[in-house]
Amino acid sequence: MLKNIVEIVRECGQIVLNPPVKEVGSKNQNPKDLVTSCDVKIQEILRQRLTALLPEASFLGEEGDSNYRREGYCFVCDPIDGTVNFVKNYRWSCISVALLKDGRPELGVIYNPYADELFTAEKGKGAFCNGCVLHTSDDPLSFSLAAFGTGSYDMDLTWKLAAAYCDQALDIRRSGAGALDLCNVACGRTGIFWELSLKPWDFAAGALIVEEAGGCVKNYDGQPLTDYFAVQSIFALAHSGIPILNVP
Repeated sequence: MLKNIVEIVRECGQIVLNPPVKEVGSKNQNPKDLVTSCDVKIQEILRQRLTALLPEASFLGEEGDSNYRREGYCFVCDPIDGTVNFVKNYRWSCISVALLKDGRPELGVIYNPYADELFTAEKGKGAFCNGCVLHTSDDPLSFSLAAFGTGSYDMDLTWKLAAAYCDQALDIRRSGAGALDLCNVACGRTGIFWELSLKPWDFAAGALIVEEAGGCVKNYDGQPLTDYFAVQSIFALAHSGIPILNVP
């Protein structure tokens, strides 16, 4: 199963690298919430080929596929995470695919075609990048990079948290692709990634990869994730000694 999913995702990565057309629009009445013809094209390929691979699975994707079932198998996919980066040729975007069973991630694949980095995990079998075993960093927050994401929500709290982590961490980063930020925690590049509102296709695969690499994923209240179909705050921590900061 994993090998077949990887093959499909890698093929979709070629569309990111060599887009036939890059028609750009927006959605949700938000001019900053961009969508391209490539997002739509890749999602349709994922929907068709993944559900052909596992016919009993339902499908949840960012670009309008919402006829999913919480029971049984469900593919949760982001055809291009980091669409703004993709539009502006910032070259930091990825394709993210998670396979959930009864609402819990069993498998995750995240592919950054620009760097040719393929992150994979299966429940209980560890996490890998291009076949090499991943492990989160053991460094304390004071010697770790802290990464975060933003959106048009909770901006006051977002920037207060960013300032707090900037003060306590080695430095701070914002990349614009949450799935890849989760992979950076998994492979030890960063000690923490957080964002106050992420959708399932942004975190489902990456959360499994972090956990299989030895880290943990919680919400802002410090509780483990229980609903992988819900929009929620995400704090991915390299180890238990990395704190979730509270700010006034």
